Amino acid sequence: MLGTAPAPTTLEGWLKAYPQLPGILMAAICMLVLLLVVRPRIASWRRGKGRPVLDPVQVDELITGSGALVVDLRSAEAFRTGHIRGCLHVPFGELPQRFGTPDPKARRALILVDETDELAHQAFDLLTRRGFTWLYVMQGGMRAWRRANRPLAK
Repeated sequence: MLGTAPAPTTLEGWLKAYPQLPGILMAAICMLVLLLVVRPRIASWRRGKGRPVLDPVQVDELITGSGALVVDLRSAEAFRTGHIRGCLHVPFGELPQRFGTPDPKARRALILVDETDELAHQAFDLLTRRGFTWLYVMQGGMRAWRRANRPLAK
């Protein structure tokens, strides 16, 4: 065939034939790293779509302002490593027994928190089926709380 050159066999040959190759490889590596970093946040965003979610700063403002109650759904071991000041510790497995029906006189918002927000969304579904209102999920869970440098109690 006319006009076809043999494929380069060395790195120098590849770089000469395709000078844009290093830039393309670097862009692909950067995109892969970005995807790995953003992936957990994308999952949290998808879980919270269409639900009342709050970021850590909003949670902190609600706690100090209106006196909302934070319900920490993590295990006892995780709770002891650090939690939000003034929260109520209710491990996820105990939630159905501890929150049977809503108190009609209660007017405090409940903010559900776990490590990543996955269990908090499950708890949200359970509590809304039982008639609870004024429920929120802290988006990103305790990981987001620590990332935002919010205070922890031990």
